[in-house]
Amino acid sequence: MPKIHSVSVRALAEFATEKGSLFPGGGSYARMKEGVRGHRALQELLPFNWQPELPVSRDLEIDGQILRVHGRADAAFIGDGLVCVLEIKTTVKNPSVILKYDYPAHWAQAEIYAALLCLNHNAAAAQVKLTYARVDGKTNSFTEDYDADTLIRLLMGYARPFMDWIVAVDAGREKTELTLQTLPFPYDTYREGQREMAQAVFRAMKRSGGALIEAPTGIGKTAASLYGALKALGKGCVTAIFYLTARTTGRRAAEDALDRMRKTGLSLRSVTITAKEKCCLLEKVDCMGCPHAIGYYDRRRPALREALAIQRLDADAIRELAVDHELCPFELSLDLSETADVIICDYNYAFDPRVRLKRYFDAKSKAGLLVDEAHNLSDRAREMLSASLSGWRLDILRKQVERTEGADSPMARLMEELLPHLKCDADAEPEANSDLPKALVEAVKRFAEAAGELQSAEPEVRDFIFEAQWFVNVSKRFDTDSYRALLLPRDGFLTARLWCYDPSKHLKRALERVGGAALFSATLAPMYFYAQQLGVDGDNDESLRLESPFPRENLGVYRLAVPVSLRERERTVHAVAQVIHAMTGAHVGNYLACFPSYAYMTQVFRYYRGLYPGDAAVCQQQHMTEVQRMGFIDRFMPAPERSLVAFIVLGGVFAEGVDLPGDRLSGAAIVSTGMPQISFEREKLRELLDDADEGGMDAAYTYPGLRRVLQAAGRVIRTETDRGVVVLMDTRYRQPNYRALLPEHWEVRDVKKLSGLKEALERFWQ
Repeated sequence: MPKIHSVSVRALAEFATEKGSLFPGGGSYARMKEGVRGHRALQELLPFNWQPELPVSRDLEIDGQILRVHGRADAAFIGDGLVCVLEIKTTVKNPSVILKYDYPAHWAQAEIYAALLCLNHNAAAAQVKLTYARVDGKTNSFTEDYDADTLIRLLMGYARPFMDWIVAVDAGREKTELTLQTLPFPYDTYREGQREMAQAVFRAMKRSGGALIEAPTGIGKTAASLYGALKALGKGCVTAIFYLTARTTGRRAAEDALDRMRKTGLSLRSVTITAKEKCCLLEKVDCMGCPHAIGYYDRRRPALREALAIQRLDADAIRELAVDHELCPFELSLDLSETADVIICDYNYAFDPRVRLKRYFDAKSKAGLLVDEAHNLSDRAREMLSASLSGWRLDILRKQVERTEGADSPMARLMEELLPHLKCDADAEPEANSDLPKALVEAVKRFAEAAGELQSAEPEVRDFIFEAQWFVNVSKRFDTDSYRALLLPRDGFLTARLWCYDPSKHLKRALERVGGAALFSATLAPMYFYAQQLGVDGDNDESLRLESPFPRENLGVYRLAVPVSLRERERTVHAVAQVIHAMTGAHVGNYLACFPSYAYMTQVFRYYRGLYPGDAAVCQQQHMTEVQRMGFIDRFMPAPERSLVAFIVLGGVFAEGVDLPGDRLSGAAIVSTGMPQISFEREKLRELLDDADEGGMDAAYTYPGLRRVLQAAGRVIRTETDRGVVVLMDTRYRQPNYRALLPEHWEVRDVKKLSGLKEALERFWQ
């Protein structure tokens, strides 16, 4: 029996008619959103003998293969020898400006439905009506009459190229499935805990549940998690694997782990999605008028076909394809992800409603998720689900538009109308309200709808319009259980923020829509807290805590009661500098000195350079480029001839995700408990969680702080042979709540004086 290939009507129509540019105004290809309210309003006006949301399906035989085309027609009438089809598209544009053949994909979609209905009901003719509708009730309709033979020829003309493409894609997948059946673990032996982790990942995807895994740094989480997920892929438990990571180092680790498995026989296509700002071929990102966006769909298909022969589609490979075919590398990576077995990308492609990959994450799918550094996901989700509008920024953009377009231009007038809603008294105080600011939302909605129809030439103005549209979207999901409306004054202007303080419900729903998920990190203490925050606390979920695979004696942890709270820092800066110098002087090596803020780090760094001018010391800078970051890391050379100490910020790029094995790193001094700085938003989070009896102080300050500490300390021991020291400086480390959160495999030694620390360090290195 031939294999059945399945495709939706919409996907087939878009594949068959793809041409033109990525953005409106550059060509004829565009995807309009499906507006449920607009559909229903028109469906309710239909005669009684019309059928709304009619399921339609048909198997087509093409060159010995079966293509099952399926969908749900917006509305249809089936008569004696005649069918009528209504296709509805909701748009934010004024429908009257849309011409009949502006969007060929929409006509193709309606024609396919009509052809399928003619075949299913033996009809000789069909009438197709295409209607564009806006939520305010405005519509524009076009009608075409067809005979059945013409529709069937159109249908087969759409279907044959798609079948040719899907057969080529399936050939690669069949080869992948064969190699997955016999795939060995990519190393000769498992490290302690790796087998258990791989099994937990496999179980989560087999039962479409979740797994929360705390695995110490250096255990080999990337290889273990991917191996378990690939075994689930081979068993058909999931259809694709997403490896989600926020850091470049995490992406490279996943790419390298897959390469190692390919050397053992694995045949598998992986795609890495890189942020648009990092992969753009222009000097400055500006999509409107970009030569790689204009005509994108005219040149895309040969690139996709060529990519089928490439197994590792990382940033470099995608860039080369994009240059060869004059395509936008970011959009090309999104297109390539649709046929990949493993997609390596940031969290937002799975969880952010604005940019998540709709094929996998808008509805139920069998995608499997691997979430690296999962301790970061809750904070990231807060940002993804929140929306902000700044009156101060709006005022600057308004003046800019007035200079370039004139004070009486439509955009300037729209901005002028919105601005009073984002102004405040000079002495206004910040507010946090449980009620939605309806008057402001209505004003933003009017602005977003009108401004969205204007084609602004300024990227900053277009960005502000997108932010306004997102603000309106977030207002629709606003509820008192998850959101607060923050009004933050600045120089007579307001920043209005619809703040998602509790994203756990959203994360839980997102995880329930996929075919299984494993979330892992070295720092998930206490696990019950992170399970609740991340939505992995259901009956179908499990938690696993793994021990460090490395000998305890390889890590020396020393605790000193140095007062480093905000009010005591000036007084103790000398003591902090002395402790760092003692650490670097006990053994020649590379070291980190980690601080809770840039200001405190800079203060101690300057004092240290004055006190010890002969020591090699460098300091992290704000807003470093990728090249500057790599240069900073390259200073950590193996087998150094003299000690180097790098002053860095806890929670920053060098305190998490950096891999410095062997003698590239010998120790870390961690100054403070890493507690985040007090802010209006964080104080409100503490209050809200206190009101819910969930320990607001711990959730808002203690746990995030210790998480940063443990991440920084985790840089020290990366392999079985690594040896190093961690020096904890803060009086609070002796408090019971902090002691309970430190890892069980740490043998913490209390040191009272500087001389005692020097002696302890000398004994350790001897």
